[in-house]
Amino acid sequence: MAEEFSIRLATIEDMEKVFELSNDDIVRANSINQEKIKWEDHVEWFKNRIKKTTEPFYIVESEKKDFIAQVRFDKKEEIIISISITESFRGKGLASKIIKECSEKSGFKKIIAFVKEENFASQKAFLKAGFVLKEKEDNYLKYEYKNSVYVIAEMSANHCGDKELAKKIIKSAKDCGADAVKVQTYTADTITIDCDNEEFQIKDEKSLWNGENLYSLYQKAYTPWEWQGELKQYADEIGIDFFSTPFDFTAVDFLESINVPCYKIASFEAMDYPLIKYAAKFGKPMIISTGVSSLEEIQGAIDACKSVGNNDITILKCTSAYPAQLEDMNIITIKDMIERFSSQGVKIGLSDHSMSNIPSIVAISLGAKVVEKHFTLDRNLGGADAGFSLEPDEFKSLVQAIRDTEKALGKVDYTINEKNRKFARSLYVVKDIKKGETFTLENVRSIRPSNGLHPKYYEEILGKVATEDLKFGTPLELGFVDFSE
Repeated sequence: MAEEFSIRLATIEDMEKVFELSNDDIVRANSINQEKIKWEDHVEWFKNRIKKTTEPFYIVESEKKDFIAQVRFDKKEEIIISISITESFRGKGLASKIIKECSEKSGFKKIIAFVKEENFASQKAFLKAGFVLKEKEDNYLKYEYKNSVYVIAEMSANHCGDKELAKKIIKSAKDCGADAVKVQTYTADTITIDCDNEEFQIKDEKSLWNGENLYSLYQKAYTPWEWQGELKQYADEIGIDFFSTPFDFTAVDFLESINVPCYKIASFEAMDYPLIKYAAKFGKPMIISTGVSSLEEIQGAIDACKSVGNNDITILKCTSAYPAQLEDMNIITIKDMIERFSSQGVKIGLSDHSMSNIPSIVAISLGAKVVEKHFTLDRNLGGADAGFSLEPDEFKSLVQAIRDTEKALGKVDYTINEKNRKFARSLYVVKDIKKGETFTLENVRSIRPSNGLHPKYYEEILGKVATEDLKFGTPLELGFVDFSE
């Protein structure tokens, strides 16, 4: 059975426990440099450190109050996480859970971790907690965690066969606040075959592509491979992620050659486990849509990634209708997906084909970490997916709504607003009372402000007598009450 733990902010009483984790060396440990300092300086540093509510220092304890770990966040050029676990609790699979919960609790939108190249256990823990490997610095690996929703603008076929329009879409997506632009990497021959049999025809009066042959549709809709390296380079230059959906092994090989940061698997390929394994083996984050997958197939896709050692997996709730109607989206499923799959280290998101912001906002409220939405400069330009794509003003509004939702959700917080607390209820003398006189309903009341005794004492003091004369408007104190009788 997994160890249960609780997380709280450090206090000065925790100091010696925290420093026991330094293996008897009195050192100040940041993620890269370790500099020996005096014990007295340590004490002073710790006192100052735990006062910084903007840089939390968390203590992790077992149900029995055994000290498990300390986790702290330091603001240097970036927010950097450090964790130390008591030796007796190592090897129990706690690290990734602790890292994830503390990272979410901290409220920081972006967190960095540095791990030594040879420290494979820590690398695994940070990956499982949702951190992504970004780069190597000296003999350290730099991992990054984003606590904010990752917003993907899906370009798909909306470039209308024009490379310069594709660049404008990328630039506009960046300006609208998207984190990434996604395309699709296939040709008509890598995704289907040139066949006129009935099953290769789209026959659905509600579909934007009704009457199309699959092969001819994909011939018109594909993104030329020779563009994609240039588009990736352009996206890098302006500061937005660029990646793609591969549809066969050759597409994965090509995308590796231009060094995309992650892979997206489309709903209709989510049961193609060989393709998933082939893409996942490169160790990059995997995002998988589930629009036409059963629960068993979703688990199969997750298992396919894990079978090649890739644990950075996000599955997207998706309604494979174009456009999707609100009544068909069943966003509440995201809550169930989180309950089913988060214990496996899997993140949940939404691929939203509707023309509304509501599904994305609701999904985030339920815990979604990724939102994907189709994007075009102008629906009137055409393109196979234009009919269910957002234009810049709409997409910008969506991103703003997502960020506002994140702010409103905030973090779990039971701290008291002391400024407003002063107007809370407390016990006051509301009629002059002589020494020895009994406290009654008529001379003591619970009123605003909060300078007097907590109202929880009200019933306890009724019937007791005053130890001194008390004037109208006096905040009651325990010393004014004779409890001897």
